[in-house]
Amino acid sequence: MNPDDIPRMACRTCTVPLSRYVDLTTGQVTYTHPLGVDVDPVGHDPDPAPMDEIDTRQVCDFCGDERIAYTLRTTPIGVVADTGRGRLVEQYGTDWSACFPCGGHLQANDLDGLSEQLRQYGPPLDRQGAAAVRVMHQAVVQSLLPGAAVAAIGRWPATPVPAGILPKVRDRLATLLGGALGLPLGLDDPQIRADVAGSVAVARLFWIDPEFTELADSAAGSLPATTLTPVDLPAPHGLLAWAHPVGPRADLVAASWSSGPHGLRVVGYRSIGAGLPPTPLQQLREQLGWLGPRVHTHVPPGAPLDATSPAAVLVATWLLIAQRLAETTPVEVDKAIRKAYQRSGRPAPEVRLVRIRGTNPTRATSAGTPRPAGDRPPTPHEYRWWVKAHWRQLAYGPGRTLRRPFLVVPQVRGPKDKPIKASTVVRMLAAAPPPPDQASRDGAGR
Repeated sequence: MNPDDIPRMACRTCTVPLSRYVDLTTGQVTYTHPLGVDVDPVGHDPDPAPMDEIDTRQVCDFCGDERIAYTLRTTPIGVVADTGRGRLVEQYGTDWSACFPCGGHLQANDLDGLSEQLRQYGPPLDRQGAAAVRVMHQAVVQSLLPGAAVAAIGRWPATPVPAGILPKVRDRLATLLGGALGLPLGLDDPQIRADVAGSVAVARLFWIDPEFTELADSAAGSLPATTLTPVDLPAPHGLLAWAHPVGPRADLVAASWSSGPHGLRVVGYRSIGAGLPPTPLQQLREQLGWLGPRVHTHVPPGAPLDATSPAAVLVATWLLIAQRLAETTPVEVDKAIRKAYQRSGRPAPEVRLVRIRGTNPTRATSAGTPRPAGDRPPTPHEYRWWVKAHWRQLAYGPGRTLRRPFLVVPQVRGPKDKPIKASTVVRMLAAAPPPPDQASRDGAGR
């Protein structure tokens, strides 16, 4: 039986992808939890479901780590086992996921390194289980096909990118996109890859402060159908980083875009590297950088985008900037990065910090202005109340015939000397933005 003809399944209970066994006599397919993977709750029976129906918990196929860095391919691999019920074949297929350390051991044909990684980070195995896993490792090493690709699956701890190192992050990302490693999500097409890598190399850099990030992420959840025009973009090509993770899975920390006659192309990125020891972390920074592709979408000219789009948070961010809700100030770039640019003869990098524009004080009406005859005085309110954020359609363009979504931001209404109504839910309260030098501090693993 062809392994590609056997449906891939994951467990509904623990969301772990399941191993596939085929009875050579009857052809019956059985699904089990893979060896070496820690499942929760412990000891539960697998409940198979198609992998595209659940949010699958993908792990490294060699040690069980969720921090997947690479995907690799082999010739089809299957293991035959004699049991009391007959002969079973476990079909591993051709696609494999590897964390960063295991990926290095595979490329070096290092079986001992794979075993040590499993002992350190995988669940405990008895002697028989460890021997079975080593047989699988050996089969993969012997069947490994050339090349590897950057993974878009698994889960890394989401770590925002500091503003001060954004130029270095951009340079490393452009190198990754234009390099030899394969790319996921359809980005490996030569023309698409060249376009995205070229746009990132010249991208303008933006860092979105915490309050603006919170507002954009919240507004994206109710984004109405929106058709973008070039004037809606803060730059034709850009790389933007948020102060905290955004998106439905709260794992996007940055996004890049390129625009042209064929429309708009957006790539959303997750952070990679968090939690690795110093030496592997430095190696990952040199080989992969700080960011890995997580979502990718192409928007043809005139096509609408809404809250279901992978680019929803980025679109909401652009629209908030375009409606003059934001102000931008330069961020001091890390000193070592500035010197590196000088040594290479490149102009000093520029990062723009985007934050919520300060609100203007409410104008007081003149007490001496006479009220027109027949006007009734307004009914005084006994409290103030919050108005939550909501989108409206704003007329603009020639003859005000075009429409663009406009976010009415959370605000307090009512007399200043009255208490806020207790039953009101506060959606978002903007605080003073952090000073640029605080936002630019770098973390470990430069």
